[in-house]
Amino acid sequence: MSTIPCRIAARIRRVANSPLQVLSRFAFVVYGTIAVLMGNLYRNLTGAPGPVLNAQWDLPSVALMIVGGSTIVIAVLPDVWVERTCKIGPSDRRLLSVPIKTLGGFALFSYLVNVGLVFAPLNWHPNPWVVFSICPACALTLATDLSVGTVLLLVAPINAAVYGSLGGVAGFLFLVFHTLSTRSPDP
Repeated sequence: MSTIPCRIAARIRRVANSPLQVLSRFAFVVYGTIAVLMGNLYRNLTGAPGPVLNAQWDLPSVALMIVGGSTIVIAVLPDVWVERTCKIGPSDRRLLSVPIKTLGGFALFSYLVNVGLVFAPLNWHPNPWVVFSICPACALTLATDLSVGTVLLLVAPINAAVYGSLGGVAGFLFLVFHTLSTRSPDP
């Protein structure tokens, strides 16, 4: 049996101590990174040809980068900090799974919505802002026609990652506000 050399190392081991926590942290980092990269793409869309040329892309770009960056920060936060901030005890440990559940729920919903958009009528011509808010990864396919395979294997998974990171942040904020509002202040 090995011993922990110091208290700092003991706290570092507490960041992720189960395979499920490691996988959920990895998902948060990957989804957040994809959202940040999509935000960078939107920032570079200013010179794109077609109907998006004269649009201002500052707001979507900043929003995607904030959501992605927040997701990455949540991924690297130690559990001890979250437990201390939210005053989560041993009986409330199930609350820590809320962010990964909302991440998965938002990602699944986004994936299904994007696959459903493949079957939208061909005469439907929505505003580019509507399209890019529903389908952020459609910016990757400005010059190509979307086939079902492209949507299933490229566009929908990227959109699922972007909306999954939004869901992860929403779940984390729900966890923080829910636990802080239900706890009585310390005397």
